[in-house]
Amino acid sequence: MLTFGMSPFFTPSAVASAAAGGMLLGCAVVFKTGVLSGVLGISTYTKRLFVNPSLGRYAFVGGMIASAAMTSALYGGAEHMTFSAELLTRLGVGAFFVGVGASMQKGCTSGHGLTGLARLSLRSWVAVPLFMLAGILTATLSKSASAFPPNPVVEAGLAGWD
Repeated sequence: MLTFGMSPFFTPSAVASAAAGGMLLGCAVVFKTGVLSGVLGISTYTKRLFVNPSLGRYAFVGGMIASAAMTSALYGGAEHMTFSAELLTRLGVGAFFVGVGASMQKGCTSGHGLTGLARLSLRSWVAVPLFMLAGILTATLSKSASAFPPNPVVEAGLAGWD
């Protein structure tokens, strides 16, 4: 049976952490747009890293990877995960379509969602709701939650995982 409700992970500290992360992203967008006169989008940087490499692009992508590793080490976010053939296939197919979609729409969700919406770009105001709708439909129709079962150690006994 499908049930809906408030996630037990929705706590005041989780909200504060998300707000702090959002403010850091906002500051990065303001800095990139206002000071460096450019658009902050991950797909653009990653694509240009291979097409037209520069020290700044390597630093940006390297910083994303390093910050993910540092956050995982500080907060214990890394979990052991078993990679099945089904999961790897889903990840590969998903990555392919995300890459194709980002190229077709001249940017990814981070570029359109962070920078495009703030610049009042019509393309972004159309793209972001379509990204969300496509993600919701894909996750629902493909039953993607079955590929990522709940972590029994962390989530044991929590309501909603019955």
